[in-house]
Amino acid sequence: MSPSGETVSRLLGLLYEASASPGHWAGFLSAIADLTSSPSAYFLLIDSHGQCNLNLNHGYDPCWTHAYMTHFHNHDVVLNRYVANKRLRGEWIGTRDSVMPQEDYLHSYIHNEFTKPQGKLHLCAVALGGLEGGLEGGLGMMRAPADKPYGKETVALLTLLAPHLKQALNTYRELGLSRSRNAALQQSVEALDMAVISLDRTGRVIRISRAAEGILDLRCGVELDGGYLIASVPEEQSRLAAMIAGAVATGVGQGEGAAVRRTTNTAPEAGSDSLWTPSSGGAMVISRHPPNRPLGVVVTPFQSREFLLGDQPAALVFLSDPDARPRSRASALCALYRLTPTECRLAGLLACGHELAVAAEEMTMTVETARFHLKSVFRKTGVSRQAELIRLILGLPGV
Repeated sequence: MSPSGETVSRLLGLLYEASASPGHWAGFLSAIADLTSSPSAYFLLIDSHGQCNLNLNHGYDPCWTHAYMTHFHNHDVVLNRYVANKRLRGEWIGTRDSVMPQEDYLHSYIHNEFTKPQGKLHLCAVALGGLEGGLEGGLGMMRAPADKPYGKETVALLTLLAPHLKQALNTYRELGLSRSRNAALQQSVEALDMAVISLDRTGRVIRISRAAEGILDLRCGVELDGGYLIASVPEEQSRLAAMIAGAVATGVGQGEGAAVRRTTNTAPEAGSDSLWTPSSGGAMVISRHPPNRPLGVVVTPFQSREFLLGDQPAALVFLSDPDARPRSRASALCALYRLTPTECRLAGLLACGHELAVAAEEMTMTVETARFHLKSVFRKTGVSRQAELIRLILGLPGV
């Protein structure tokens, strides 16, 4: 039996709220576990270095979770087969039988040493492609051996949710990076070097960060008209409006309205009549008059009762201006590492792309003197190379 539109809307609402407020992941996982009659559900995320991040789960003993993170994920042949199918097709959605026969699974190390002792057997999962930061992973649910194996209905549900899962995880990661860079995020986004615009349930602009305000003030490529974000080129405006409408619809709990029936080769077990929803929002490039380079725009649904702004946004718009001058990190660098004003200025010039000799000339000192100050900066910041220093600087919040 397929879930109702109301149920899908509730799941999407919980999902996007979790992407903004990590404390709500438990609610989303609990809801999908209840809907699919699964004792346990999880997000499995593995970074580009092979390190496992299994901190988003429901119904798992913490000891087993730790054991998986530190050992068993390296021996998970089922995960490897999901990932292999994902890399071949872009993503993969299905039961464990879609990647590995049960007879083979019953003889595997991961089953006999990990899932069997926990009383788990049946699995249905989605391996997501397009996750930012080189992450591998996705969502999965498990049932006990005595329970009914997962079937077409569960695969179809994951097919419906997959585009939103990917987008929510990417948003979760981006906002998490921002939180780690700036402890004041709960107070305001203004201290962040982010050009973000929040939209209400009608698509009207609620609030604009200072960085976004600076881009809009140029009135080049995109601007505000009657409280709405408008692109100058008609064709680009049509696409932007469609992205915003889809994101807002999902943000207010009406995302199932975009569902269509289609056949997908990434979830053959779902059948040809399964519902699929495109990811709400999206990304595009907005052209601008030369010499200004095109503006990058990302639109995403948003739900959170604990958002850092006082309003209740239904969608967020992130702007990226390749011509914008980064805000200075010098103050943060000086405060964190007790650099001298000369060391701060030198580090700032290097972060802006200047060679050491050019920076030395601008600071009216010899290259040898500049190199002496640079070694002092290395010592204080704990880095050993100029590239590492620049990465450190660019990771600090602009102030």
